[in-house]
Amino acid sequence: MVPELTKEQRIANLEKAKQMRKERTELRSQLASGVLTVCDLIYLAERGDKAASGMRVKQMISALPGYGFKKTQALMHALSIADSKRVGGLGVNQAHALIEKLDGVAL
Repeated sequence: MVPELTKEQRIANLEKAKQMRKERTELRSQLASGVLTVCDLIYLAERGDKAASGMRVKQMISALPGYGFKKTQALMHALSIADSKRVGGLGVNQAHALIEKLDGVAL
């Protein structure tokens, strides 16, 4: 059964969600501009950053220059990454493969 929330609790939860979306948008813009690498983002997620770990992998990839819908889907399929996978839920091998493909760094 879903607990009943007070009006104040609902408002607080909506604010938290809004802040999280804002942080994810900032991370995507940093990826697009090259300030942040895929390796950096995965590292943030592993260290417990909620915005980084909650971002979907397809959003992370499509934020990169040169990656549109089709190229993102093809890469995710090639690396056996589910469409709904979040950065924080990546396995070690998946994370290493993404870093190698997108950052050009072999781990």
